[in-house]
Amino acid sequence: MFDFNSLPLSPELSRAARNYLGFSQAKAAEDSSLPAHKIKRFEAGNYMPDVEFLQALRDFYEQHGYRFEEPAAKAKGSGDVFAGGVVGDDGDGESQPAPGRHQKTAIHHMRIAMRDEDEMGRVLDLIEANEEKLEALLKQPVGAGFLDAFNEKSELTHVEALKLLAENGAMWARLFGRDLGGTPDDKVLAGGTKPKTHADLLHRSQATAHRAVKGDKAAIAQRKQPSVAGSLAHALGLS
Repeated sequence: MFDFNSLPLSPELSRAARNYLGFSQAKAAEDSSLPAHKIKRFEAGNYMPDVEFLQALRDFYEQHGYRFEEPAAKAKGSGDVFAGGVVGDDGDGESQPAPGRHQKTAIHHMRIAMRDEDEMGRVLDLIEANEEKLEALLKQPVGAGFLDAFNEKSELTHVEALKLLAENGAMWARLFGRDLGGTPDDKVLAGGTKPKTHADLLHRSQATAHRAVKGDKAAIAQRKQPSVAGSLAHALGLS
């Protein structure tokens, strides 16, 4: 465990300030010009940035009006998160309380099991990139087919969206120390061995993702290339 008592900022105080201001991690990174991956890993609670980074992040929140000495700064400790940020539901059906009110909310903390900082960064980057691709796919209109309910392009697009969701599920599990279906076999990922189980088939369909988070430059470059699926196998990542 890290001791943040003598440092300018702790993960809990950072989350409290960011939520109070209504900033996502991406928004805080963009407006502060601080690395998004550092904010993510710092708030996960198992990454120790340098003091300069912590002070710069604290200064950023204070410049936007957050005062760490005021009661709002104690929100995490008391279970209160004040209006203006991310809040819980107080049971009356209102997702946001009236100005000036505060309400109880549960804050859960999960410790990331991954110890390789570079790999962790690549996993988080892949998850974020997949979400961006997924958002773009989900905005596409559904096309009607001649005899079927949907045309082939719509079906392939939806399969690609489901594949991205499946990849992110596997990557989140990996962050917390779980390899769904077991540790991927390198030969299966390379396509040199025929999948024998559905776990192998899943790993094969997610091969570029698994290789990219391990730092494979070819896989990372491949992930960045735009791709329009022309077949079901292509949409699933099996061709």
